[in-house]
Amino acid sequence: MILDQPPIVTRSLLLRPLVLDDAGVAYALSNEAPARKWLSSQIYRDAAHALSVVQILIRLQSDPGDPRLGAYVLAVERRAQPGMIGHVGLSPLGPDVEVGFGIAVAHQRRGFACEAVAAMCAWAFQAFHLPRIIGVCDAGNIASSRTLVSSGFVHQETKVLHFQGTEQMVDVYARSHVIDKGEREA
Repeated sequence: MILDQPPIVTRSLLLRPLVLDDAGVAYALSNEAPARKWLSSQIYRDAAHALSVVQILIRLQSDPGDPRLGAYVLAVERRAQPGMIGHVGLSPLGPDVEVGFGIAVAHQRRGFACEAVAAMCAWAFQAFHLPRIIGVCDAGNIASSRTLVSSGFVHQETKVLHFQGTEQMVDVYARSHVIDKGEREA
């Protein structure tokens, strides 16, 4: 049972559940050069394909509603200017939960990805009592590596993994849950 449901509000961002109207933006984002290079499994053939994926992601937020069992993806918006600028999500990867993210090119290099990843992870540690969250990115994706490190992740290893639809060299990062004084373990 999740105690505090999204939206998650940060200094600059609103992380909120996806809605059907996000499909057009998701389709546009999937056609940007960085997404085509680094997130090849998230490229949509057309607007109808994007809509079908968004519909699935909306359903997964409540069934199963747990990133250990299925994807849990939120839209990323700027608080000062509403409208989806990207996504951040969690999904099962073996025995772990992996964080994934993507921010529109027009909004990159402003710290939004770091802010979204850090907020999503902090929320997920509380909501799902996860011991750790991992981040995986292509070994050549310097920007995503920096985002993960800036969000509190520590490099664990570089290895070949089936990732984004192909076997490739990836960097694996992990962020462990730290129990605060006022927080009890489940």
